[in-house]
Amino acid sequence: MNPRPAAHVRMRAAEGSGDILTRLAQAVAETRSMARTIGLARTPPSQWDPRFRQPWLELLGRAGAEAASADGEALRAGRDDLEAFADELPVGELPDGFWPVTGALLVNLRNILEALDVVTEARPVEVPASTLSFA
Repeated sequence: MNPRPAAHVRMRAAEGSGDILTRLAQAVAETRSMARTIGLARTPPSQWDPRFRQPWLELLGRAGAEAASADGEALRAGRDDLEAFADELPVGELPDGFWPVTGALLVNLRNILEALDVVTEARPVEVPASTLSFA
């Protein structure tokens, strides 16, 4: 019943957890920043330029599904697709004052994908898919 012999095994298993927790905290902070940016935007999401709104919402939904499935490869592909979308976005054609919102949301999503990429690679927790519900 002495827990000391198993302590070194637990300590070794916990090594590297600091980076994972930091990455998770970063993803949470970026998500909060994203929500705040949307809430403070002068233009409500329903009136956003569709050239930004639709692709960004698709990338956001995809990122959520990839994070839920802990698929690091898919998260990296999503980050590449986000970068390609940002490169192709016609910034000069967006409504006045809307570029700061789009820029912030693109950066937030990129940072979330990057943070979760490391977390999914480490797979600190395995959650059975049947327990995930996004209803």
